[in-house]
Amino acid sequence: MSRTLFDSQPPLEIVARQAISGTAATRPAMPFYRSPRNLPPPAFDEWSWQLRGLCRDHPAEVFFPEEVRGRPLRRREDAAKAICQACPVLARCRAHALSAPEPYGIWGAMTARERAVKLSDKG
Repeated sequence: MSRTLFDSQPPLEIVARQAISGTAATRPAMPFYRSPRNLPPPAFDEWSWQLRGLCRDHPAEVFFPEEVRGRPLRRREDAAKAICQACPVLARCRAHALSAPEPYGIWGAMTARERAVKLSDKG
């Protein structure tokens, strides 16, 4: 087994030999930075609302149209907004988009332009 300059831990064969010989007793079983006490809190509660979004049943292209401008873009945006208006998590989605802030796509029945205007009105 070869090592590189970037290896911060000894190869497993050395760790196994140390464990067998008993010389690894001073080394913690789990690195401190991986300890569960140092991990961020679970994000499921924060993001679980996305599982209920109606957008999950549609391709991403519906909410992130490729058209640059004009009527085709407006039609795609309006179609995405219609899906959003019937969505049970509309308010949570919009709050996320405004707090993130999401720079692209339709979020919470708002385009990126509409979100930018709303954010600039707050400031």
